[in-house]
Amino acid sequence: MSISTGTGDLVYEGKGITSKQNIKVRLSKRHLGHGIVFRIPDRKSSDGTGHVDIPAVSDYVVNTLRNVTLGIGANRLCLVEHILCAVALWGIEDVFIEVDGPEIPLGDGSALFWLDLLESAGWEKNLPPCDHELKEPIFLKKGDRILIALPDEQFSVNYMMDWNHPLIGKVWQSWSAAQDPHLIGDARTFGSLQEHAMLGITEESVSLTADGFSKELRWSDEPVRHKLLDLVGDLVLAGINPLRWKARFISIKGGHEMDVEMAKRLAASEKRVG
Repeated sequence: MSISTGTGDLVYEGKGITSKQNIKVRLSKRHLGHGIVFRIPDRKSSDGTGHVDIPAVSDYVVNTLRNVTLGIGANRLCLVEHILCAVALWGIEDVFIEVDGPEIPLGDGSALFWLDLLESAGWEKNLPPCDHELKEPIFLKKGDRILIALPDEQFSVNYMMDWNHPLIGKVWQSWSAAQDPHLIGDARTFGSLQEHAMLGITEESVSLTADGFSKELRWSDEPVRHKLLDLVGDLVLAGINPLRWKARFISIKGGHEMDVEMAKRLAASEKRVG
């Protein structure tokens, strides 16, 4: 459900996959320099009216297992990467996001419904200027997983996937800021049928079976496109819309943990320049 209020706010309500509760999310535009900030209920509030504000930056990441979780003290907000990807692809850098629960609703597992909501609410899409130079390459490696950032003339993300599955295998895909955001924004998350059954989300999600998928894919390489979606969303945690980087990001079998580490390195490089 999407509601565009008289103030231009966007409100969405959907089901949380872990809490199983209906969660309301309100997006409000903010002034230049505000950045992206989440507001969530404070678990320590005795009357239930207290709240905690968590900036969408890597310093507040507390977990990267399966999804990205932000936190302060005992307060947590998980599954932030898809909405962060959506606002980045839409060119939004200053937004206040109020969430009345512990997670962002998953929807269909992509950023498509967030992109559609932003458009239907009349939020103008703007391609941000590519004005942040990467002074030197950044190289991260953990086992056989690699994530590299290289100076370039424009922003792009590249991902090499290697999964032992008959319909995935080794596959490479890339996306640049000049391309349609829906080419990665519409790509749904995926996981094993067993895991999704345990979470009770087999109806909502695309599940891997022994020899295929539980739903028809939007593209034959939809899983690797979703990896690009995740990478863009995670790079937002550097505190800058990632589309502003003059850099090529190359991920080989990477994931949230390495993405967040890259965001930290990017943020540190900006501080050195400043």
